[in-house]
Amino acid sequence: MPSDLRGSTGREGRMATFGDRLKVAVKAAVGIFDDNAMRAAHGMLAGIFPAAGGTPPLRGTKEQLEAFRSMPWLHAAADKVASAFASVEWQLFAVRRTGERARQVKALQRASAPQRKALRLRVKQVGELVPIEDHPMLDLLHDANSFQPGLSMLKVAMLHYDLVGDAFLLKERNGLSSPTALWPIPPHWVLRMPTPSDRTFRVGFRGWHGDIPDTEFLWINNPDPAHPYGRGVGMAQALADELETDEYASKHTRQLFYNQARPDFLVMPKEFPARENQLSEANAQRLERWWLDRAQGFWRAFKPLFLTREVKIHEFDAQANLRALQFVPLREFERDSILQVWGIPPELMGILENSNRATITAASYLFARWVLIPRLEAWRAHLQERLVPEFDERLILDYIDPVDADPDLQLEAGRIAPWALTIDEWRARQGEAALEEERGQVFALPFNLTLSRLEEMGALPPAGASVDLRKLTDDELLILRAMGAQER
Repeated sequence: MPSDLRGSTGREGRMATFGDRLKVAVKAAVGIFDDNAMRAAHGMLAGIFPAAGGTPPLRGTKEQLEAFRSMPWLHAAADKVASAFASVEWQLFAVRRTGERARQVKALQRASAPQRKALRLRVKQVGELVPIEDHPMLDLLHDANSFQPGLSMLKVAMLHYDLVGDAFLLKERNGLSSPTALWPIPPHWVLRMPTPSDRTFRVGFRGWHGDIPDTEFLWINNPDPAHPYGRGVGMAQALADELETDEYASKHTRQLFYNQARPDFLVMPKEFPARENQLSEANAQRLERWWLDRAQGFWRAFKPLFLTREVKIHEFDAQANLRALQFVPLREFERDSILQVWGIPPELMGILENSNRATITAASYLFARWVLIPRLEAWRAHLQERLVPEFDERLILDYIDPVDADPDLQLEAGRIAPWALTIDEWRARQGEAALEEERGQVFALPFNLTLSRLEEMGALPPAGASVDLRKLTDDELLILRAMGAQER
């Protein structure tokens, strides 16, 4: 056995083992890089964040945002996602025991959506989760600024995030340095990003230019994997070719209505050997006016037109080019590509060619689960880390789950155990209001349950016990009489 692996009870063996452990502990504490390696790493970081200035806007950022106004499918997809995102309600919670101060629970603040839901339920069961319904943070997200309500602000910010991958929110503060308003700033207005040596955003709009500290901006981006320390990447960039192809096809079709400087048909005389039989310029114009007077207008449709000489008509097939290019399949293909990259089910956009009731029902679930929730989680993480500490680092930010409950699953579960729901809960599933005076707060127990089982559940008193009928509801009275309980 090698000497370095052989056990030893002597002083020399114990000291060698302790020294090795000490070296490992030092490496764990200060890192495994030596001074040269650290200098090289810092030099790389200096190259990533040059001292001269941060990343400028990507070329075409402004045009991609402006395309929202002119490209139908870009507008439809981005607007659908941004409107749904902005309509989700945000919530605040705190964890505290009765009579004690709230405490910070980082596990709840950092957990993913499923884990956060499970943790919240666990903390709620022990009575430590306190919902906060009135707070300046919620007012900030709901009221946004003096020009826009929160719905509009969040929609504009999500459009920036989705189209070009960057959303910039400028904080407005009160005299106590607390944020009171959020202003969305278009990404192409941000001319320079902050660096470790210059912690400011360079912002320019029309004739105004200025440097704003990075503490006054909330920057939410979708990172570009090729350059994760620069600007984000959005859908308009990823779908640039598909969007332009669809736009050019639309413009080409529009040109047909301008007839491309080409008439639908030509009218000319047959060629005769004698030059005098040819139409002169004046006679051609006279024939044109006569032709239009006799044939133009819907009221002259299907009427014959008589001529005194033989003419030749050459008709252009205006649709031949469109058929050759297959414009309809082309535009449908580009439309489907745009929606598939965005992850939007076609049923939500009114495309029902291959749909049925099941796919239409599942469309809302797929949209909420795989389109909205990933965006909400990305925004929640940024807001929790960058905005919540401006108010209280102990707060837990969350949102109401946009995934609707499956009514078919609820109905099937209710059929298996109908007595598990109260009368009012069944009425709510039917769209009816609760009964007055809490008469619906009873369970619809079936008569085939045994008396012993009901006693175990605590629904009935022991057999033979007398019951005061004045304290029972009508449903409970029916069950007691069916079970043979004594009355008094």
